Amino acid sequence: MTANYPDNSDSNVPISRRTVLRTTGAAGALTIGGVGLPFLTGTAAADEQLIETCNGAVDVVVALDYSGSIRSAGTWGDIQSGVDSFLGVVPADVQLGLVTFGDAPAAFEYGPGNLLDFATPANTSALQSGVPTDAPPQENGTHLPGALDFANAILDEEGRGGREILVVITDGGPNYENGLVGDGAAPPSDDTTFPYGTFTYTGGETGGENGTAGEPGELTETTATADAVRDAGRRIIAVGIGEDVAGFDDYLAQDVADTPDDFVGVRNASDLGTELETLISEVCEECTDCAADGRLAKYEFACVETDPATGDCLASDFVPEGDTDDGVAYTAGSYTSKSDEAFEPMTVSFDTEYCDLYALVKSGRELEVQSFAGNDGSVTVETANDGKFAISFVAFYCTANAAAAALDAFPSRGRR
Repeated sequence: MTANYPDNSDSNVPISRRTVLRTTGAAGALTIGGVGLPFLTGTAAADEQLIETCNGAVDVVVALDYSGSIRSAGTWGDIQSGVDSFLGVVPADVQLGLVTFGDAPAAFEYGPGNLLDFATPANTSALQSGVPTDAPPQENGTHLPGALDFANAILDEEGRGGREILVVITDGGPNYENGLVGDGAAPPSDDTTFPYGTFTYTGGETGGENGTAGEPGELTETTATADAVRDAGRRIIAVGIGEDVAGFDDYLAQDVADTPDDFVGVRNASDLGTELETLISEVCEECTDCAADGRLAKYEFACVETDPATGDCLASDFVPEGDTDDGVAYTAGSYTSKSDEAFEPMTVSFDTEYCDLYALVKSGRELEVQSFAGNDGSVTVETANDGKFAISFVAFYCTANAAAAALDAFPSRGRR
């Protein structure tokens, strides 16, 4: 992703393991100490698909500048198109909200009391319809602090407490008239009723000072608002659009965005869609490097319900053995069985926060190590030995060496 301040090729997060288009996995073999181990790999294949899931609970509110300066620049068509395409690739497990702002902020509502919801096809379509197709009216204001406050309040009320992110898209600095927003009254003339409170501002002027850093001043008041968002544990990504924003690069990068790496300068508005699509892929790919030396977790397929009269097993499932690591958890009900055999798991999925994982899989008497790289929140383990036997247990490790050592130490290893 390009950025004009500072110069970063990946400007949103410090890691970059995949793009918006995710390659499908292909089978391969892992060699450790001369021993070949079957595994699943993330190497590129010919087929590509849009990312389907985000890593963990991610809530995003887009704060979109809809001010008169964008009308004057003639860039709204590109901006509207870019935001539309961005919304279309957000995974369905991400919750999305939208705030537009000109003279005042306005929040999109899916329905009464519902300003943040999952990016299902129906919700995405509704949200896309909430992005105006017409160019902004000829307004003087750019109520950036109001947009930050509205977005922050939406996440306060409806966020899940996971990763909560504000994506601010603007063509300049703050420029607003003092007064109350959120009660639907004037000034400003286009204020709308906001269900989560009202907010008062004293740092602006009639007509706006457009970035004069007085005390309290628009810049100072906006910075304080952004600081409050950060203090609530939320991340702000600032996207500057067009040539006119260049004079505010430093301010948006240093005082609005979470860090300078969270500022993206998009000089050509027609590039916005591509930049935003890369942004959501990088947000979704965030994961934790796995550093434990030993076993993380082990899940065995076992009987979980018996007939009290006969002792026969009525239901089986994957259950943890001993202590388990919070970074790996069985996805309840995810295993698939052989046809017409209810308790013969051929695949099973696990939720994970780790970037890379190695799984020791036992199927019948067969053992193998499967590898998962660049995870997006879930891994699916397959039966060993080409599906001849059902999975009896799965044990997870951070490193290939740890998994290989567990394989070699297994009691039945010598009979293979």
